[in-house]
Amino acid sequence: MKIVLRIIGLCIAIMAWSMVIQAQDSTQNQTQAGDIDFASKATASNNFEIQAANIALTKSQDQNIKQYAQMIVDDHTAAGNELATLVKNKNWQLSTPDNQNYSQLIDQLNNADPANFDRTYVDLMATSHQDAITLFKDASTGTATTDADLRKFATDKIPAFQKHLDQIKNMQPADNNTPKDTLKNMGPSVPNPAKSKIPKPGLK
Repeated sequence: MKIVLRIIGLCIAIMAWSMVIQAQDSTQNQTQAGDIDFASKATASNNFEIQAANIALTKSQDQNIKQYAQMIVDDHTAAGNELATLVKNKNWQLSTPDNQNYSQLIDQLNNADPANFDRTYVDLMATSHQDAITLFKDASTGTATTDADLRKFATDKIPAFQKHLDQIKNMQPADNNTPKDTLKNMGPSVPNPAKSKIPKPGLK
């Protein structure tokens, strides 16, 4: 009888330990899902900034705009490389956000009338950087993330993004005849990466 009781007790202990392990795995998966969600949105937003800046370098006739665009390319390329390295080291597989709006905005810039291009670009950068700052602040405070390295990455990038936003807000394109709400009349607004829905990815 004692042997039977011992066997039963051992089985109960094994089952309890298994449940603990499963609970830990589930929590880890949920944690990583939140981190991957942010990393995916941040990557999409960052790539949009670089694409838009490269267009400005080609189409803008305003040297201030060109200098700003080159700064965006340099800073966001560095940020993108840093994030890509972090993601690789974590062995995360990023999801692919629905970038339909981003694609439309890139088309809008490519097709913009030369007289209105600078104002369109300035307005896009102001909106996209404000949204990026919101996204990164949520990650920095742990609202959207739990990974310490990812939080630090987000925290470190906020000052540069704020600098970009302040500079573009104070920038007046050579053509000031286009009202500041040009974007409302010309096409879709910049998608807010903090609010976009991304399918929960699987891990490698």
